Order: sequence, then C-alpha cells, then structure tokens
Amino acid sequence: MKKRLMALLLTGVMTCGMLAGCGGGAAESTGADEAVEETADEAGEATESDGAAEAADSAEADAAIQERKDSGETPTVVIAYMNFAGSPAGIDRVASKLSEITEEKLGVKVELQIMDAASYSQNMNLMLASGEQVDLFNAVSVGFMPCVNKGYTLDLEEDDLIQKYGQGILSAFREDEINGCRVSGTLYGTPVKKDDAAGKFGISIPKALLDEIGFDYASLYKDGEECIYTDFDTIEDILGKLHEAHPEKTTFYMDTSSVVSQCLAIDIPSDVFGVLLDPVNSLEVGDLFTSDQYKELCSRMYDWNQRGWISPDAITETTATTVQVKSGSLMAYKTATKPGIKQQESNLCGEEMIIFQLGPDFKGSSAYNTMPWCINQNTDDPVAAMQVLNLLYTDPEASTILCWGEEGKEWKETDDGHITYADGIDANSSEYFNNVNWEMPNQFIAKIWEGNELTIWDRMQDFNDNATASKAMGFTYDNSDYSAEYTALANVYSEYQSQLELGFLDPEVGIPELESRLKEAGLDDYIAAKQAALDEWAAANGVQ
Repeated sequence: MKKRLMALLLTGVMTCGMLAGCGGGAAESTGADEAVEETADEAGEATESDGAAEAADSAEADAAIQERKDSGETPTVVIAYMNFAGSPAGIDRVASKLSEITEEKLGVKVELQIMDAASYSQNMNLMLASGEQVDLFNAVSVGFMPCVNKGYTLDLEEDDLIQKYGQGILSAFREDEINGCRVSGTLYGTPVKKDDAAGKFGISIPKALLDEIGFDYASLYKDGEECIYTDFDTIEDILGKLHEAHPEKTTFYMDTSSVVSQCLAIDIPSDVFGVLLDPVNSLEVGDLFTSDQYKELCSRMYDWNQRGWISPDAITETTATTVQVKSGSLMAYKTATKPGIKQQESNLCGEEMIIFQLGPDFKGSSAYNTMPWCINQNTDDPVAAMQVLNLLYTDPEASTILCWGEEGKEWKETDDGHITYADGIDANSSEYFNNVNWEMPNQFIAKIWEGNELTIWDRMQDFNDNATASKAMGFTYDNSDYSAEYTALANVYSEYQSQLELGFLDPEVGIPELESRLKEAGLDDYIAAKQAALDEWAAANGVQ
C-alpha cells in the first residue's frame, strides 16, 4: 500500500508540474520540477524500504521452514471445513497427496477434517472449546463474530504473523477485502476468493423434470446467460405441475439457515437483529421482523406449505438438497446464484440442472467475512498454520487438490485445458468431490471443471464488481458489549425461525409473537447499539 500511495503522490505532483509548465512560465516550472525530484527521491526511498522489509520477511519465512526441516520433526496442521455430504471416502488419501506438497515446501503435513453441513457448527464449537487440535478452520455456519467473541480466533497480525508468513494472502486481495475480516480493528480471518455477490432467490430444478412436465425453459434464456430471470407466477406454475406429476416427492426445499440471507436483498450486518432494509440508499438500521419484505417471504412460504409443496419433515431434515435430488426424493431447491452456478449444481446433483433467479444480484456488508479462514487461538504452531494457509492461497497444485482431489483418481485433464472425472469415475463413485470450492481459500488458481468457461474467474470478478452493493460494505458489527442480549435474541429467534420461514406457522400469528418476545429480550436496544456503531464506522470511512 505504501508503494501504491507514493506512486499516486508522485503522479499527482508530476501532473501539477505539467499544468504549471503549460500556463505559468519557467520559474514556476522549475519549482514543480524540484517538487517532482524531491517526491521521486522519497518514492525511491520508500520503495527501497518496502523492498528491504519484504526481503527480511521472506528470509524469516524461509528460515522458519528450514529450521522445521532441520529439526527432523514434521508437525501436522489440521484443516477443518464442511461440505454437503460429510467426510469423503478418499479424505486420507487426498490429505496425503496434499501433504507431499506441504512437506516439500514447508516441512509440515496436513490432516483434513471434513464434516457435513448439518453438524459442522456444533462439531466445530465442541472441538474449539475442548482444545481438540484444529489449526485452520473455515468459520462458515459457525459464525465469524461468535468465533471472535468466544476467543476461538487468533489475531493474524500478532507479532506480524500475516505480514511475515502470509504475504501471498495479502497480495491476493484488495485492502478493503482484507479489512472486511477485521473486528474493532483486529484482523481475525482471511477472505475467500469466491463470489462476493449473490443472485437472490435462485431455484434449481432438474432439466429432466422440466422436460417431463413440458415446460419450455429454452425460450426464456437471454444473451447466453446461464440463469433464467423470471417471476413468482412462473415458478409457482412450475412447482404446481411438478407436485401434480409427483405427489410422492418433495416439491421444494430450502435450509432454514439461509432463507433470509439468500432470498431478500437486504443487508445483514453480522446478524439479523438490526438490518439495512434499503441498503443501497440508506444506512438506517431497521427491524427485519416488522418489515414488509420479511412478512411477504414468510407468507409465500406459508402458502407453498399449505399447497403441499414443502415436506412435513423440512424442519428436521439434515440431508443436503443436492443429495436429496440425487436420490430422487426432491424436485426443486433454493440456491444463491453466480457465474458457474449451473455447472456447480449439475455436478452436485449428478444431472443437468436449470437455474431460475427471482431477485437481483446483491453484495452486502459481510461479503468478505461470511466464511473467512481463521487460525485457532490455541494452535501450537501459528507460524506453520499461517504458512500452510498462505500456500493454499498461492499454490495452484495445492489448491486443485483441495478443491478436486487427486489427479488420476478423481479427475483427469482434457485436451482443451479443463478437468473432468477420471476414467471410470462419476459423481456417485468419486471418493473426493467437494464442490464447495467457494469455501476453499483460493479456487481462482485451481483447475477449472469441464462445463465452465475457462474465463469463469474473469466473469466472477465482473459479477462481483457490477452487483448492486450495500452502502455499508466492509462494516462488521462487534456485539461483544451486547453478547448477553444477542444470546437472548438468538434463543427467541431459534424458536420461530424454521416454523415461520419454512411455512409451518401462519405469519399473521407467528410474526407478532416473535416480535413481542424479541422486544422483551432487548431488540430495540440492540438495534440502537448497532446503529450507533454503523454511524461511527460511516463517519470514520467517509460514508454518507
């Protein structure tokens, strides 16, 4: 950043000098020239200083690796994350393959701990609280702020840890992206290279089922887009016909944890207790549960449930949606959309899926910290953990193994530069097919699966840059002073969330009950505190 700032200053002074030369005469031009020379000297000194610092950090990183190798001991770094199918059969083999790289380059081995989405939050809380070895973990579903507040996350700048051993991470992101993982100024995580924006209220349906009911989806595509942008009348017509054709199957399913975040174009700063209902135009923190948006969503889900489109077991269902589609028990499900979503969901489901989108592309304030990678506060070797994390952000071979498994076992290269299933392997027989690459540190440097354009990551960057964004981008609410209130609010919400958002409770009855109990638990004070924190952040960052 110092280099870029000095370069900008130098450019500005040079521009002033040129303008003075055009209109002011020789004396004024000479003064500008002197300013340019002085600034150029300063820039040179800053560049040399930065270069020396980077060289020193690199030497220190190399020394740590060499010392590790010379010790004759090879420590193990445990990496934990979730996917939708649980621990894969090939996990140990893939970890061994990844360890070949980390041993050679860093002098450490890695162990993978992969859990299914339904149990990940509970398991990780138990592991982190009990002191079980977990060195690196993704905070998805566990919650970034809860992890920070519980003391699970290491300050990544303590003793210049990331500056010395994570330079590749810092180089992979803009400063505002890194800062999105700060809480009260402290860096507790690193962002993921992924879709920072999300297409709201996406619905995925097997092509074969749409063909069966005679729905003409092909004519609805525009300009080669992979999603069909449509309305609720069209979707409800499809769901009704699917239900009529297969009443024995579940028509529609969505997991409760992401109903609000993936269906509504609102901004949720850290938690749902105080949201930005008009995030593009206003920094006013409002009450989600009295909003028209929330009532409309719950009313629609209630209507769909009354029509028999939602399984009676939806609240207790723990099987991933894509696994339900594979088994033939589910016909449609909610998903957030992005470039590559059609291929991603088709891969997960083992058949071609058609993706519909009902809402806008939107990027909220927590875009960079929804699933950051964190180092456990209690790790025995923060340096080794940081160096492994840095490798996963910078080494294409390591990233490909983490994303797709082992070459020749899970995948093979194609003539056109993609990868696809290895000979004799498919989605059902693969022993390691994560397809949660949006959770991996840097999928942008991994090999690209067949069916996606080789320019997919350029498209993703355009998607991120062009999505409608919240005015509060980068704001994180530190609720540590209101942790008791948050716990009380979360306990109340958990009693109603699934019932309301999956359509089992009439919103005309349930929402007023929920609102009343939330207010008793301190919702108004919590919203006021969040508003004050946002106002302070906005003033400090020049956001109006």
